[in-house]
Amino acid sequence: MLSALLIATCSSGETPAGGGDGAAGQAKAAAAAPEKAAQTAPAAADRDAALRAAGYQQRGGAWMASCEADIKPVPKDSWYGLESAEFRDLNGDGAEEAIVSGGSSYCFGNTGLSFKLLARSGSRWTVMIDEMGIPAFYPRKGIAWPDVEIGGPGSDCFSFVRWDGRKYVYGGRSLEGRICELAPAFAPKAKASKAGLPMATGLWARNRAACEGLARGQGDPDFIFDGKSMIGPQDFYGVTPFEPLGDGRYRTGGEIERQVIDMNNPKFIIVEQGNWWTGGYTWCSSAQNWKPWEYSEEDF
Repeated sequence: MLSALLIATCSSGETPAGGGDGAAGQAKAAAAAPEKAAQTAPAAADRDAALRAAGYQQRGGAWMASCEADIKPVPKDSWYGLESAEFRDLNGDGAEEAIVSGGSSYCFGNTGLSFKLLARSGSRWTVMIDEMGIPAFYPRKGIAWPDVEIGGPGSDCFSFVRWDGRKYVYGGRSLEGRICELAPAFAPKAKASKAGLPMATGLWARNRAACEGLARGQGDPDFIFDGKSMIGPQDFYGVTPFEPLGDGRYRTGGEIERQVIDMNNPKFIIVEQGNWWTGGYTWCSSAQNWKPWEYSEEDF
């Protein structure tokens, strides 16, 4: 599923410990399908308690939940059925967690599925994750709980959540367990270099789709970083020098452009403040040159 460019732009060197348990984005029948961890059949009372904690109730002899349960009366179309309820020990502490999945296109669009991860303390079940999508679990070395990739339609990288020591939080984006982008909280801390900002040199663009276009010779990069300066279209802007602010953040200054940039991930920067171009940017390739940008004054 990975394109040649994705291989170049989607790797941070972090791979699943043990290979994970399957690719997110597969058919609903494969959602959260366990391949590594052993499953057991819980007692009926435990299973029922977990389902109720996940928001399900018995309706006409079937377990059902609603995505609009806060509306009274509850809209008829908002009810959806249970797809699966699996029980396995995800963090190796000897206690089983519950992965409860169900959904409909009315509630969850093309993905058609949502899931909840619940942990038990005594007889009480608590929801740890409540997301729309198809879960896949990938153990990581040194982290008690596995990353949970939240898949859906398409073949691009998906969001995943990661355990921060207390709870699951946004961890970045991954594809079949392979890290595409790490959230700043988990990105390796970059070290300042004599050249300035510690970011990968080469072509940079807004997103992976734009990078793929560059690989086909289509479109233009947003800028080129040569190790010292960030150069934009026709040298329209140049960003240098770089002043370290701490915590992987830098203030840049140029004749026209000034930004504050989060560079904790050398291949995915976040421009937090800027004259024109805030947001995330992805490293595409190490190329140091590109055909001249074509633009007119109307573009600006």
